[in-house]
Amino acid sequence: MRRQGHWDRAAWLAACAACAAAAADGQIRAIEECSPSGVVQSVAAGVVVVRDDAGTRHEVRVQAPDEQGVALADGTRVAFPAEVRVSGSFDVTKLKPGQMVRIESLLGRRGPPGGEVTEVVLLGAGDKPAIDWHAGPPAAATQAACTITAVVKQVAKGALVVECPPTAELPRVTALRFKLAAGVQGRYDVDDPGRIEAGAVVVKCRAVRLSTGDVVARSLAVRNPAAAAVASKEDEALATKYHKLSADPPPKPRDVRSAHFAFTTDLSDREAAIVLDKLERMAGMLQSYFRRPATGVVEGFVVRDLAAWANHPFEQPLGVEKIRSGAGVCFNSRLGDQRRAVLYSCADHGVIQHECMHGLCHMTFGSTGPTWLAEGVAELGNYWREGQREVDIDPVVMGFLRNAQPKRRLLEIAVPGRTDAGSWQDYAWRWALCHLLANNPNYTDRFQPLAIALMEDRPDASFESAYGSVARELSFEYDLFLRTVGNGYRADLAAWPWQDHGKARPLAVEASAKIPRVKAAAGWQATRVRVERGAAYELEATGTWRTSAAGPALTAAGDADGHGRLLAAVLRDEAGEALSLGDEFPVGAGGPFTAPDDGTLFVRCDDAWTELGDNSGELSVTVRRAAAP
Repeated sequence: MRRQGHWDRAAWLAACAACAAAAADGQIRAIEECSPSGVVQSVAAGVVVVRDDAGTRHEVRVQAPDEQGVALADGTRVAFPAEVRVSGSFDVTKLKPGQMVRIESLLGRRGPPGGEVTEVVLLGAGDKPAIDWHAGPPAAATQAACTITAVVKQVAKGALVVECPPTAELPRVTALRFKLAAGVQGRYDVDDPGRIEAGAVVVKCRAVRLSTGDVVARSLAVRNPAAAAVASKEDEALATKYHKLSADPPPKPRDVRSAHFAFTTDLSDREAAIVLDKLERMAGMLQSYFRRPATGVVEGFVVRDLAAWANHPFEQPLGVEKIRSGAGVCFNSRLGDQRRAVLYSCADHGVIQHECMHGLCHMTFGSTGPTWLAEGVAELGNYWREGQREVDIDPVVMGFLRNAQPKRRLLEIAVPGRTDAGSWQDYAWRWALCHLLANNPNYTDRFQPLAIALMEDRPDASFESAYGSVARELSFEYDLFLRTVGNGYRADLAAWPWQDHGKARPLAVEASAKIPRVKAAAGWQATRVRVERGAAYELEATGTWRTSAAGPALTAAGDADGHGRLLAAVLRDEAGEALSLGDEFPVGAGGPFTAPDDGTLFVRCDDAWTELGDNSGELSVTVRRAAAP
């Protein structure tokens, strides 16, 4: 499948340059400096939400050290590097094998290390194993002070065991065992904003408010709450896992392979191993979701530097052009029962994953299905992260989806057959539809068999046959998804409770209905009450909930700004008409209200749709039909 027009590195750099030019031209300008302080409520996709002592929320956007720019709310990227320091402590006994640590100790050419370790510093994958002798290596039968950067093998029985870094002084030693002192301290101090946790205290923040309304950090220092353990992020864990492999480019391209992939590449041994590991995990995801073993091997070329391939006889000139433009393509072919998938890709991991998902689907099912499905599923592979349920896609793509008007309609995306792959914007719409179908529990059970049938080219398979009976519901949820989606969004939590909606009944005067569980970590929830336009009702809500792991317990009245209060809206459901949701209105802890429309009353916690995942708690809500005035 050609990845035409997809957001590749060349387009990314061009966009960053355009954003920088826009800032230089005064289109985006600094309005004022500010210094938000308080406690971090949540962190998602480069946005740190801070609540100050007065209860006011501040959204601070932070550019990570390895990023080209910081993404604003509308998806625009502006180069705005930030100085970030994230510190914290953890329980040393919870360290995991493969994590990188630094310790101070005495070490000799013979015998065990001297003394006890009183502090262990957790590092990232960028550090390399080494022994740094403070005043030179020890003489025979002596020990010398040193700093040891090493990979953890295990922590057990009051001791820390690490892999011995390569050193001439200990040529035959493979592991070092250190006794841990009572009350040993574990700490970290890194520049990665991805390490910021909910509950962190903002030690210092210097930020700028832009003319767009965004607040962007110049510097940010936070202190995380003490943690039992500090887990490695996926890329960091893989880099540590393969730290023994060379990170230097090979002298010439060579072959690498795993169970489902065989490439010729000039990636370093370490990066090639990381890529293959990610791809095999992605193949596992494909197998798990579709309940079909991935078959065959995707072949091809992954190219870091085309100059290193000067004498290589590529078969596909188009593939070379894709690589040169920072993109990729997977050429799929079939002769009888024989299938072949050949990848041509730049070194970008997302591009590789996208194109290999095409190849996996072709090898496993015989085709990749109609274009909307093929590119949508491939984009799911591009953005897939193991164990991650929330949306986390390119902020530029997300900005486009959030701000594009008009939104592309559902049946304008799910077009039968093969069509032109189109632009990166077309890829965005297809991702949106496939993400909703694959992750919303109302539709995922139909999506799996439909996708298989389409990829197997079954003549009776179609989008309409699969979703025709729930067309109104799906169209409604799709429109709501496009209005509310953002990085951090959870389609499973936002799914509409159609079963409860179907049980809604009108109330007689003075009659009441109780909803015992209205969750903070969910979207709209049905009260099972049908209200009548203009009729008087009373609502009472008891209990508490939280809008973040580190936030205070709130009643249905919410905080001083109304955040976390109970909201209501009426779903209009007239026979033969499209479902529509009326304007939301606050009901808080209770009191009278007049129904603004005929329909089913729904309620939810007033929290950003992209921040539901860390909510907790629930309320008990009672709705009563009041007597007419």
